[in-house]
Amino acid sequence: MWGLGELLQLAWPAGLSMLNGTIMMFVDGMMVASLGPQALGAQFVAGIMTFVPTSLGMGILTVVNTFVSQNFGAGRRRQCGQYVWAGLTLAVIFAAIVQLLHIPAGSILSLFGHAPAVQRLEGIYFHYMLAGTGLFLICRVLEQFFFGIGRSGVVLFSSTVGNAFNVVANYALIFGKWGLPAMGIKGAAIGTLAGTGLMIAILLSVFLGRKINERFASRRALGMKLAECLEILRTGTPAGIQFCNDILSWSIVTGVLVGFFGTEHLAANTVAVRYISLSFMPAVGISIATTALVGRYIGMGRLDLARRRAHVAAITAMVYMGLCGAAMWVWRQELVGFYLSFGPDSQAMSDQVTAEIIRIGSRLLLCAAVFQVFDAIAIIFIGALRGAGDTFWPMVMTMSLSWVFQIGVGAAMVKFLPQLESLGVWIAAGTYIACLSVVLAWRFESGAWKKIKLIKHKAPPAMLDTPLEK
Repeated sequence: MWGLGELLQLAWPAGLSMLNGTIMMFVDGMMVASLGPQALGAQFVAGIMTFVPTSLGMGILTVVNTFVSQNFGAGRRRQCGQYVWAGLTLAVIFAAIVQLLHIPAGSILSLFGHAPAVQRLEGIYFHYMLAGTGLFLICRVLEQFFFGIGRSGVVLFSSTVGNAFNVVANYALIFGKWGLPAMGIKGAAIGTLAGTGLMIAILLSVFLGRKINERFASRRALGMKLAECLEILRTGTPAGIQFCNDILSWSIVTGVLVGFFGTEHLAANTVAVRYISLSFMPAVGISIATTALVGRYIGMGRLDLARRRAHVAAITAMVYMGLCGAAMWVWRQELVGFYLSFGPDSQAMSDQVTAEIIRIGSRLLLCAAVFQVFDAIAIIFIGALRGAGDTFWPMVMTMSLSWVFQIGVGAAMVKFLPQLESLGVWIAAGTYIACLSVVLAWRFESGAWKKIKLIKHKAPPAMLDTPLEK
């Protein structure tokens, strides 16, 4: 009905693959939490700070989905494989540049002003995750290809296998199981990199396989042209800046503004973020499907269907995230308590510290429950606009609103309403999300994206051959 079946055929594997990664991080964080609040806060802060530079590359390379889906819809299949090779080339170059951040790592992390013990743990996790930037970017490019051609099941399989291996490896390396040394937070980082490497191996084997090669010229690496790299950079750079700004501003909110109130607030913030990830990451999967469908129908010249699919996706995401928000509202204390109860060393936290983290975390989840539906709207429409190649305007609005509300209003909450503690910071973040959802929905409904032309030479629509496209 109204394209819901078509959306779900692509969205449910994409959503589940995103959820797989979120569950992996969730369980990983529960293991680290058993090492104490310092390790839990350090993992989150170092992880998000590593993701700031990585997110720039990820945002740029996400538009591989846009180019693949539009060319696929227009019947230009061999171009699809070449955009993947262009993306992989850019991924390697970007990852090599990012490695320079190993040099000022200590200075960067010291800006947060955390306790020396926390900074030491942050440094360990930061260096390992930064070294794995290339793995994360290569994985992103390959995933976007399969999303673009409607084969999201391949991504789901690779993420399931890779993340399952990740969880097992983390358990063994963090706690020293099966004859392996107990490595603590270092083991968590190594397990994550190993799981990502396994995902790449699966994706690459399918991408280079005979069937994909016959349809998309996936083995013709030398066929990639500089022009394709430049097209990805031209359209993807605003998306990359927007994504990087999201992560940077959020890292300031969670690392600096929330960190101002102490270790317990950092730990509670980490728990709350893990739970909202279970809500928004499946919605990100729906957004990825929306990008692919909007791009495909634009390639086919069916702008009317592109618009309808975006509307169906928005409603679907709003229902899902709304239900998640209701669960956060009703069971907020139980959810935080459950998170802190895991692990063989869960007694590393005293009862008093645990009670304080539950008090803080339940308040943050209450705030998060309120903005879930707004977040769903923002996530879907930014994906729809990306499918059309409309990336500059969302970048401008995201940067403007995030620095005004998340940083500006958040800092004002810390200074003028300190009695709200970290809840005041989260209220500012929720206000940003609500405002962003309104402006992104307005942008899509305005139809400005219909004027963007990424494919210069239009071809007849392809005879689409996956169940999704029949």
